[in-house]
Amino acid sequence: MDHDQIVGGERWFRWIGAAGIAVLLAGLALPLTDGDTAFYATVARGALKSGEWVALYTPGGQVFDKPPLTIWLLALSMAAFGSAEWALRLWHILLALATVFVTYRLARLTLSVRQSLAAALVLLTSGQFFYQSLVPQQDIPLTLFLAMAMYWYLRWEQAADTRAAVLTGISCALAVLSKGLIGMVLPVLIVVVHLALDRPTWPRSWPRHTAAAVLAFFIVAAPWFVVAGLRQGRAFVDTFFLSGALGIGRFFHPALSSPSATPAWTGMLAYLIFLPLGMLPWTGWLWPGLRDGWQARAGGPSVLRFCTVWLLTVLAFLTLSPGDKVIRYLLPAIPAAAVLIGHTTDGDRWSKLASRVSIAIGGLLSAALVWLSRQSLPADAAAYLPLVLAFLLPLTAGLIGGALLLFRSQRSQALVFISTLTLIAYGMLTAATVRQWDRISPWRPISRVINQIDAPRVLIMGERSPFAEFYVEHPVEFVDREGLIERWRAESVVAVIPVDALASLAGGPVPVIVGQAPGRLLIIRNF
Repeated sequence: MDHDQIVGGERWFRWIGAAGIAVLLAGLALPLTDGDTAFYATVARGALKSGEWVALYTPGGQVFDKPPLTIWLLALSMAAFGSAEWALRLWHILLALATVFVTYRLARLTLSVRQSLAAALVLLTSGQFFYQSLVPQQDIPLTLFLAMAMYWYLRWEQAADTRAAVLTGISCALAVLSKGLIGMVLPVLIVVVHLALDRPTWPRSWPRHTAAAVLAFFIVAAPWFVVAGLRQGRAFVDTFFLSGALGIGRFFHPALSSPSATPAWTGMLAYLIFLPLGMLPWTGWLWPGLRDGWQARAGGPSVLRFCTVWLLTVLAFLTLSPGDKVIRYLLPAIPAAAVLIGHTTDGDRWSKLASRVSIAIGGLLSAALVWLSRQSLPADAAAYLPLVLAFLLPLTAGLIGGALLLFRSQRSQALVFISTLTLIAYGMLTAATVRQWDRISPWRPISRVINQIDAPRVLIMGERSPFAEFYVEHPVEFVDREGLIERWRAESVVAVIPVDALASLAGGPVPVIVGQAPGRLLIIRNF
């Protein structure tokens, strides 16, 4: 490839990367689409109102089972900008973009500028990373700080720099403050496996540098754990260190949440399916990237080999753990995969294989689109159809069109085409979600009605909803049919009920219907 082609490729990657950042920032307009985000925002709002920033509790009064960093960021965002959805999401998008930058810097340890830009673009446009960037939780911060830890570790391994060792420890500490012990377990496991397989030569100063890294880790990570542990006692210790939601026992117990629980034999296969799905539209280069990275050891320890060990270690850890099998748990491995794919896409060696994989996936998606077009869907499922079509149509076109360009040996054009159509898919999905979400989830329309009423108490018939707790500004209580009838007759309330529950209120105060919402829900009051 001549100089002009290289420079032209870099220019295209920069322009597409800038477009990707713009599309990601457009996601600020999205409503909250994940219940966990609404729940965390409610916890953060409680901390902001109470002034208690150390001992965190859920709305129900239990010890909050996540470390504080994301809650602090959410609370600071609300303090600065209010509770608008864009404010809850902005800090998280910025951390996602920081992860893209760290991935670029990681790639530059061994790859050219063009390949490193490709790695950053692969990360930015990969399906799981892009989606998770718009859903404020702990996984993007964990991924950022783990990637930082691995970057600084490699810097230390190459140059024996005390600063790099200290920054490795600080990055691990921030990962722990993001999501608990896993922020320490994963980087230690990755380095241990790397040492066992690749046997790198550590500098003679390693004991001193290791001590500096460990000291930096405890200075940053320990204070919150000590103070919160003293305040919350045994419940805190169990939650974060023993068998609770984030304790070490989580990784050795059966799945904790039944919706994602799977039989043991299917759980062993789950992440082998999740990883290719999460890397769309770049799945065709995933296996070649792993193969090239694994074989990179031939010339001695290398960054590509390290990224392969990184990815496989996370994959093996999650697969062997009998805990929940959730696709977003793979996110800490995605930067490593992006570096490997960024390297592999820069040559023609694997283009034919990548094109076959891409056209196969595009064919499956095309078949799914045809099948969906012929289905008579129930109302609740049909509400999602505009979102599915807005996303799958351009993504499918990108995969098939990119595969055809690869078959014609037009690799650079194929990469640009796939990236562009993928970003169009994300943009169309974002726009469709903004338009359609209030027809899917009832809680924003419900809250707009209820928040205009001077209501002493809001009763919601049904299971607990974090969206309701976040969006409704009045005290919320979730009740069954009997609880609703009893409270309806005893005090002034506003209630959200299914249409078919209205008849059960006969004999009490006459219900005044003040609004309706998707899902055949009514908003009523008795005063």
